[in-house]
Amino acid sequence: MTAAVGDADDFRPGESLVERRIRQARERGEFSNLPGQGEPIPGLDDTYDPLWWVKRWAEREGVTAAEVAGLIADWKQRD
Repeated sequence: MTAAVGDADDFRPGESLVERRIRQARERGEFSNLPGQGEPIPGLDDTYDPLWWVKRWAEREGVTAAEVAGLIADWKQRD
């Protein structure tokens, strides 16, 4: 008989509730065959760029660097 999610006897020594739920999900196979499994995380080895989100937004929206510079200049003038 399989233990229910709420069974107290399913806890392991030193295991938190979150760790227990992750372990149970892993045992059920809920983390198997996920998209990107076994592939490196994109951008993980890149150096930190504080404007990463602006560059990603500009790329996604099709905004040119000149347009971004204009937006930044307008924003600075408001202060």
